[in-house]
Amino acid sequence: MFDGIGAIDRVYGIESPNEVRYGMGAASELAGFAEGFESALVVTDGDVVEAGAADTVFEALSELELSTFEDVHPEPKLRLAEDAAEAVREAEADLVVGVGGGSCMDTAKLAAVLADHDVPVREMLGMGNVPGEGRPTALVPTTAGTGSEVTHIGVFADSEDGDNKKVVYSEHLFADLAVVDPDLTRSLPPGVAAATGMDALSHAIEAYVSTLRTPFTDGLAREAIGLIGDSLREAVHQGAHNDRARYRMSLAATIAGQAFVNSGLGAVHALTYPLGIEYGIGHGRANAVLLPHVMRYNAPAEPARLAEVADLLGVERRAGESDLELARRGADAVAALNDDIGIPNRISELGDIDTDEFEGFAEVAFEHSKHNIDRNPRRMDRGDVIELFEAAY
Repeated sequence: MFDGIGAIDRVYGIESPNEVRYGMGAASELAGFAEGFESALVVTDGDVVEAGAADTVFEALSELELSTFEDVHPEPKLRLAEDAAEAVREAEADLVVGVGGGSCMDTAKLAAVLADHDVPVREMLGMGNVPGEGRPTALVPTTAGTGSEVTHIGVFADSEDGDNKKVVYSEHLFADLAVVDPDLTRSLPPGVAAATGMDALSHAIEAYVSTLRTPFTDGLAREAIGLIGDSLREAVHQGAHNDRARYRMSLAATIAGQAFVNSGLGAVHALTYPLGIEYGIGHGRANAVLLPHVMRYNAPAEPARLAEVADLLGVERRAGESDLELARRGADAVAALNDDIGIPNRISELGDIDTDEFEGFAEVAFEHSKHNIDRNPRRMDRGDVIELFEAAY
């Protein structure tokens, strides 16, 4: 049983943005943060602007000389961050505001640094290669899933390397302010709400069983899992008018982000990597399909913790049931959640995927996402990865 303490002979540390503001109407508080700045560039995408999700942000920044960069799209390429940085310089913006999903916020993070450092973007790839702080940033999510507003990570596709995803990790990418306003998720289409919500659930569950977990991340992950299990269905099917569900999902996504940025992730995120690269499958949907299969694989290594996950998702323990049995039913509960929100539970339903490629998928996962495999609670080799893809197919 979870004791809520963890090892008492270790010193733990946490990383976080400078400030997080959360709640209905929180976006209006950008006005106070913006005092003292003269100009701002909002990094977003055209769909967010067209849907009106950024209106409150524009209003809050109306006293500044305001410009926008609306060219962000899902799975952004490294070049896009350079383009956004050039827009920051051209606008002479002393504040960068990322508004939208993870792609918009990641682009804003990197653009704020590139605008002030004449360093090729590829030299920043990996961990600790960002040369210093960039321009002040505020990040405002309009989805409830990525947690990018509270992470120091930027994920981009590299067109010079077959659109393989590349990651930048640096404390200099933390926002000066993260503003989480659930009201901005009101216009989310059901499919986006479902995919981003399952992305958040995969963050929370993987953080909870990560080999780098801490007592701090445990508490956040547990809370996020419970919130998502309680609210995701309503957020998908009633999102436009169910304030409670939107509120709880936005909170869950943010605290799940704070959990995984301090604990790392696991095999789900490693295995989704080749699906995104080779077939362009959306990150959240790919996570959702693979999550129950990876949970079943991990159950023998972490039966007590994954039994806790099942409990947090509302699965009641049967008389005489072991932790391992309950953990496996927790994986079934995740699959049922997928069914209820319109996400398939088979890779074969995501596209015309050739099973002959699974061996290559395993190579890609180990080459580009081995750090996630290393943090998975149950060891796996390439054969295990291939078997997981076959089970999920």
